[in-house]
Amino acid sequence: MDEQEMAVAPGNDAAPPDLVAFVDSSAIVAMVDANDNTHGAAVSAYAELLQQGYKLFTTNHVIAETVDLLDAGVGPDVARRWLRDHRLSIYHADEQDERRARALVISSRNPRGLSYVDAVSLVVMEKFGVADAFAVDPHFLNETA
Repeated sequence: MDEQEMAVAPGNDAAPPDLVAFVDSSAIVAMVDANDNTHGAAVSAYAELLQQGYKLFTTNHVIAETVDLLDAGVGPDVARRWLRDHRLSIYHADEQDERRARALVISSRNPRGLSYVDAVSLVVMEKFGVADAFAVDPHFLNETA
């Protein structure tokens, strides 16, 4: 496993430190796509998180979603370049995480519904006690509030 894909898990040296934020695909897409209406805010927020010493991590599900969104929005070359160059720590959701995420999706009372990727993200944030999320998607932010 290379540095980009180090596991973030309890008892692992890569476990989230005190200042940790979960990164949603919405923030990544906003930073990469200069035409996104939240691009400037996302870039500024990212710089601020790094300046404050936050450790940023995401899940393998968000990585997959991000590549798909970038591919559809700004093209496959940009998506592949981001996939090659990003420096996020990646937590690989396990079977228990996925079972809990399925239950969240099935029981969601949100009229818009809860995406499976967002459900996995919420489960992982709860698992590690992470309260901060770097996202520009208001639906995801409402779920984490």
